[in-house]
Amino acid sequence: MPGANGSWHSDAVEGTVAVPLVLECGLGPLGNMVALWPFAFRLKACQPDAVYLLNLVAADLLLAVHLPFHAAFYLRHETWPLGHASCRGLLFLQVLSRGAGVAFLTAVAVDCYFRVVHPRLRANSLSPRAARGVSGCVWLLLLGLSHRSLLVSEAECPGLEPQGQLSLSALWREALFSAQFVLPFGLILFCNARIVRTLRGRLRDPDRQPQLQRARALVTVVVVLFAACFLPSFLARVPVAVSRGAGGCRVLGATVHVSDVSNGLTYLQSVLNPAVHCSSNPAFRRSYRRVFNTLRGRGREGEAPGDINDSYC
Repeated sequence: MPGANGSWHSDAVEGTVAVPLVLECGLGPLGNMVALWPFAFRLKACQPDAVYLLNLVAADLLLAVHLPFHAAFYLRHETWPLGHASCRGLLFLQVLSRGAGVAFLTAVAVDCYFRVVHPRLRANSLSPRAARGVSGCVWLLLLGLSHRSLLVSEAECPGLEPQGQLSLSALWREALFSAQFVLPFGLILFCNARIVRTLRGRLRDPDRQPQLQRARALVTVVVVLFAACFLPSFLARVPVAVSRGAGGCRVLGATVHVSDVSNGLTYLQSVLNPAVHCSSNPAFRRSYRRVFNTLRGRGREGEAPGDINDSYC
């Protein structure tokens, strides 16, 4: 999309953004459908964390609907042939689904924090019905926060990313994205740090050190992946905002290119969520193990006992 004083198009940048988006288009739905399979055939959302994981999978699948159109936008050299209404709808879908994914990632971390660090609080007795109510409130809140994406102008909509225009809708999207990174990342970092500290005090027995090491590794992976997916895009938006007032097309174009590339990393979170979060849940692992054992003709005999204690949460 051209700026006021020059062109921002770059074949190299468009290709750099499009390639990972195409990969995410295939891997994201596949991974999340595998994660959804236990809910459909073997598991019931009988615990709050399972309810939040189910909503996380739903948010990632919703984001997957948007990704092919986003990839096609860059493959067509940042042209949008489908009209203004469809662009606004997909932008709304992007903001809603990405925000929901981050929100339910945070809900899983907070739920785990209370159960590990404060096990006697009444919050740990939350019923699945109450967890579904919390999830519904999260979706309603995000619908309210995301609705301004439907009001973007025809001039700025095709970019689908931060551009040179400083409209109210663009400002709102930038503020919402920043809040969706800073607040959840702070909560996830705090919750996971306290979880590891608490487990270190409880699992002092040498025989339980492997469980502590697994918990520490998982916590590290969750925090590092969240930072790797969202921090570059968050930081790239700062020079875009600063260069908007500088009046230089070349500088603004370069910062927008950096923002385009780093923004593609945010969608990687939806691809990695099933592997990191669902595979770390013992109920999911038991379900997958049953399938593999059945395929190998071993039935239940190949299942390891005590699997539920293999989780820190």
